[in-house]
Amino acid sequence: MNFDLTEDQREIQRTAREWLASRYPIARVREIALDGGSDATWDEIVELGWPDVAELGIVELAVVAEELGYALAPTPLAADWAARLLHPGLEGRGTVAMWDEGGNAPDASTMPASLVGTKIAVPAADVADTFVVTADGGRHFAVPASAVSVEPARALDPTRPLFTVRFDGGGEALDGDHFGRAWHAIAVAAAAESVGVARRVTQMSVEYAKERKQFGRPIGAYQAVSHACAQMFLEAEGARNVVLWAAWALDHDPAAAFVAASSAKAYASDAAVNVCRSALQVHGGIGFTWEHDLHLFLKRAEANAHAFGDATWHREQVAAMYL
Repeated sequence: MNFDLTEDQREIQRTAREWLASRYPIARVREIALDGGSDATWDEIVELGWPDVAELGIVELAVVAEELGYALAPTPLAADWAARLLHPGLEGRGTVAMWDEGGNAPDASTMPASLVGTKIAVPAADVADTFVVTADGGRHFAVPASAVSVEPARALDPTRPLFTVRFDGGGEALDGDHFGRAWHAIAVAAAAESVGVARRVTQMSVEYAKERKQFGRPIGAYQAVSHACAQMFLEAEGARNVVLWAAWALDHDPAAAFVAASSAKAYASDAAVNVCRSALQVHGGIGFTWEHDLHLFLKRAEANAHAFGDATWHREQVAAMYL
């Protein structure tokens, strides 16, 4: 198996890296996430064709997702990807509403006539045109924004606002045998974002270790710091390899795809969080301050780690496949 990207995939990667760097320098990310600045890049994202990148393949999706994580891009693109994977042919922007509010989950018993209830922690609900809603029995429904009410909710990751969404009726049942593959592709996209976060934070830490001096020497010259940076690099690269394997398997090896996807999500989730926590130690006291950018990357890593199944859940899925 060749994990090297093709020329076309490298071009997608280069375009994504350059565009995201120009639109989302970290100062701009902070402005949008912490100061309530507006982001008007969606039309450009559509022009680049990124909402439909999964049509090229899951590897291409993972390539762009990794760059989103590296840039810490505060864009609703990831939510839109999830909706499009579950609802092929979706028009406009979409998002997925999957987490039920305790004791008040959407009731699909009378579908297609109505869908009533509440979902929590819905990303990008304020800009979505269509909500893909999960219901009991593995069912999925498409609900227009006109049939819901949206309220802001507190989010761990300020670059990814969350909302509480109440459904008061209406919606269309979605059919097909693609949901299993779609959910695993969504998990791989989240894992790829975590890889991007780990890569960026590793780079930040290495650069800091080269510049910061203690006792007349760069702190990177001390084994405790250099070993920490080496471990961070090892975890980031290991996560990237397993994510690319999972993305490739979803495109080319259905028999291994689900195991690969769960393995990738579990490994990358832990790797990104571990790398960010190690980076805090490498940066010392400054890394723990609100003014430093590291806390934003840690929050993205933690939020992604719990999205679409955490590491423990995905390891249980892998174990169940071999029992």
